[in-house]
Amino acid sequence: MDEIAMDLDSKPEDETEILNVMSGESFIMDDSAILAPVEIEVLDPTFIDNIDMGEFVEAQAIKIHQISEELAEEPVKIIDCTQPDESDVEEMSVLTAEEENLLTKQFLNGELTFSEFTERIDRDTDIEGEESDTRRVSESQSAPESTNQVDKKKIEKISRSRPRRTRRNLPAALQGLMGEANLRYARGEIELATQMCYEIIRQVPNAPEPFHTLAMIYENDQPDKSLQFALIAAHLSPRDSDQWVRLANSSLESGNLRQALTCYSKAIQASPKDIELYEIRAKLQDENGDRKAYIRAYSKLVHNLGPEDGLNIIKYAKLLATRCMQDNMYETALDGMDNIFKKCPQLVTLEEVNIMTELLIVLKQFPRCLEILTRHTNIWIEYLPIGDSQETDKTKGNGIALCNIPDDLAVDLKAKCIISLIELNEISIADTLVPKFQSLENPEVSGDLFLDVAEAFMGKKHYERAMKLLEPLVNSENFSLAAVWLRHAECLVGCNEISKAIKSYEVVRKLSPQHLGARMELAKLYRLKSQFSKAIQVLKQDPETDILDPGVVYERTKLLLKVKRYDEYFQSGLLLLSRHCVTLRSKLELSALSRTSGVRQRMEILQRDRLSRGETLQDENAPAFSSNNEPTVKQEFLLVLQMARLSCKLKKYGLMQRICFTALTSKRFSQENSHIMFLCLISCVRNNDSYDGFNIVRELVRSRKRSKHWNLLNVIIQKAEDSRHNRFMMRQLGKEDAFSYLHILHANNCLVSGTYKYALNDYTSLFRVQPSALLAMLIAITLLQMACQKFSAKKNQLVTQSLAFLKTYVKLRGEQGSQEAHYNTARVMHQLGLLPGAIHFYKQVLEAPAPQLVQENSSLLDLKREAAFNLHLIYAQAENHQLARMYLENYITV
Repeated sequence: MDEIAMDLDSKPEDETEILNVMSGESFIMDDSAILAPVEIEVLDPTFIDNIDMGEFVEAQAIKIHQISEELAEEPVKIIDCTQPDESDVEEMSVLTAEEENLLTKQFLNGELTFSEFTERIDRDTDIEGEESDTRRVSESQSAPESTNQVDKKKIEKISRSRPRRTRRNLPAALQGLMGEANLRYARGEIELATQMCYEIIRQVPNAPEPFHTLAMIYENDQPDKSLQFALIAAHLSPRDSDQWVRLANSSLESGNLRQALTCYSKAIQASPKDIELYEIRAKLQDENGDRKAYIRAYSKLVHNLGPEDGLNIIKYAKLLATRCMQDNMYETALDGMDNIFKKCPQLVTLEEVNIMTELLIVLKQFPRCLEILTRHTNIWIEYLPIGDSQETDKTKGNGIALCNIPDDLAVDLKAKCIISLIELNEISIADTLVPKFQSLENPEVSGDLFLDVAEAFMGKKHYERAMKLLEPLVNSENFSLAAVWLRHAECLVGCNEISKAIKSYEVVRKLSPQHLGARMELAKLYRLKSQFSKAIQVLKQDPETDILDPGVVYERTKLLLKVKRYDEYFQSGLLLLSRHCVTLRSKLELSALSRTSGVRQRMEILQRDRLSRGETLQDENAPAFSSNNEPTVKQEFLLVLQMARLSCKLKKYGLMQRICFTALTSKRFSQENSHIMFLCLISCVRNNDSYDGFNIVRELVRSRKRSKHWNLLNVIIQKAEDSRHNRFMMRQLGKEDAFSYLHILHANNCLVSGTYKYALNDYTSLFRVQPSALLAMLIAITLLQMACQKFSAKKNQLVTQSLAFLKTYVKLRGEQGSQEAHYNTARVMHQLGLLPGAIHFYKQVLEAPAPQLVQENSSLLDLKREAAFNLHLIYAQAENHQLARMYLENYITV
């Protein structure tokens, strides 16, 4: 060995050659290499002949005994000989040697942090999982022998399921070389010691000894590299918790918090009962923003501690319960407290019993709560027998025959026992205990416990029993609080005493003005009493100072509608919509909303318009809303429809338009976008806003092209103040078929604008394709208008053609449209000055029986009053005033 060591006189020249050691490349490449390869001697089997056979003795036959029936029934435990002995293995993740070497090389190169390195090495078993497995194994070892055999098998399976890897021990030759390397390092021959360590790493990469030595070698000159080697060495021998603690402190000094946490986790894994390690790691995690670090630390600690650490189990289980109850993690708190009662029941005091029973009550485990109380206190309970058997089963919650609570027991435990009995529907037993509880305890001191028992009675709808406990509290000095008065009011409602309940709710409102739940209930009671004005006043909130509750605003809005306070109703409704809608500031912003079909596009255009005017998108001093108790989308959309309908009924068309366009800016109503767009179109028609109405109806016509939409376009065109519709129709004409509503609209537009020849050309072209009464009448009207022009030629011919098409119109209209046809014919005659003919057809309208359709809708379709009025004009012009008066009195006078 000395000869081997003397040949090591130099270090590899470049760093690449050093790192190749980890990848398995031979450090010695040829015969001229400095360090000769180590040869390990192997025994020859032929040497067995030299062994003295006299050392062996004759074996005696073993007597075979008959197996008893009890032993035969026990399951046979099969030993897996393929598994290595626990003394020779470590619980580590299974990776091939090449993968481990590659990860180690990446870590030394700085490509991986140590936390990432350990995560990949332990990819099958994370640190948290290993700690929990250790906990489960320790619990299984401390469990009593009466534990179910199935549970034992599961525990054994858990303990063996983690992959294992055999520990790499140095062969004898390399152990000597390792000792020589340490000796050379001690003598100051650093380069030679380094080369020896690298050679050992090349042959046995998983041995921790050379990494320890390299960490000491680089400690002074390269502390970061020294820390890397020390971390690898600790990883290869993970059972040294002190070493992990030293590395954690070094990581903290270098500012690597994540690496320090990993080291502390490894230290806890190596020493699971070291309390200080849990606290240090939890403190670091808490400083790093992990608020539940202490909870996890205490939870693992109390599970890892054994019965011999009873005082520590109690201390940290109580700390765990306190923190968990603050965060409403009751199941975790109960799991921690269970360790006290399982591992060290002899150390349990009334304080632990109180915490445990409180958790059990919160988690609705009332039978177990009674079991804890009877086991650890002087409370005595007699259960009813099951059938003929006199045995009782406490865990299943059998009926209770008797219960006795000692007078000197702590008042908290008395109250918890009574609450458990109430929750188990043992009301008769509770009735025998409550009077004694009230007589012995002072409500000025134990008022909170009185309230707990009363709430238990209320949960079972025994309001009269709860009232007996609440009356002393509302009359006391220390517990006449808003919460107590609220329960008092709820009990009165349960007892159907509405007037008294209103007084109690008023006290709650006075003591706690911001309690919206109490105000909602009080408003409901006022509604039952038909006192709507008081209910509205109760639900009033100040938008400037209060955080508005959407549910309260919604209820108040409905009440305002009920009492017909419409102005306040509209204000409250728009206030509710302002949560998710943009408040429109002027009518100019309507065009930005009517030109687009998506909420996002509308908001972008609106924002650009406001920024161009130097305004902000969001309103200043906008009211703040809470995110709780919101009305549903359906309820809010129905409110929008209701507001639009009412504003239309009240002829407040500007307000109707504002409501509908405001709803367009809400993402909440995205599923009802088409419905809201139609409402906006109707509001534009009602408010004579043809500009924005045309923007909306144009999109409807483009996308759907139904007859109703063409009619709406025609309505908008009739109110139009510009000629945009002309350009739109001209662009669309090339896309349509020969006959369409668009051609009729275009011809109508030409007729209205006075270009009769273009109108006549379109009407006649359409009439040839599909004759109809409407087209015949329009052609007749066009020819009539041309005949009435001052400079038109062939007037007689135009009039004759007009009358011919008018006759065709009458024929196509049929009997159902006879009244309409006679009236239109009379109007043509009247315009041409053919008064006898006009009088004849007007009289046909008055005297002929009206068609059935007209009779059913006389208020809309009957033309008798119009015909009578026109006859009155003709007779008045002819100075026949008596006939004129007769027609007015017979058909028009109301």
